Amino acid sequence: MNTSSMYLGLVLGAIIGGSFAWLQMLALRRNEMLERQEKLPTLLRQIPGSASRCAFLLMALVLAQVLFQKASVVWMATGVAVAYAIPFLWRLRVKYAQR
Repeated sequence: MNTSSMYLGLVLGAIIGGSFAWLQMLALRRNEMLERQEKLPTLLRQIPGSASRCAFLLMALVLAQVLFQKASVVWMATGVAVAYAIPFLWRLRVKYAQR
C-alpha cells in the first residue's frame, strides 16, 4: 500500500466524517432546543432531515472515491469513523463530568 494513498484516504475521510458530525451536532442541538421549549417534533418531521444527512454522507463518500481513485478506501473509512466519533465522545465526556 502506498503511503500517499493512505494519507489521502485518511484526510478525505476526516473531512467527510467531520462535516457529517457537524451536521449531526447541529440537528442534535436543534432537537434539544425544541425539547426545552416543549415543541418536540414528531417522528415524521425528523425523518427527512435524518435521511438527507445520510444521503449527504453516502454522496460524499462516492464522490470522494470517484474523484480520488488512488485514496485508500480502508483509511477513508477510518478517517470518517474517527472524525465522526470525536465530537460525540467529547460531548459524552462533558455530560458525565457535570454529574
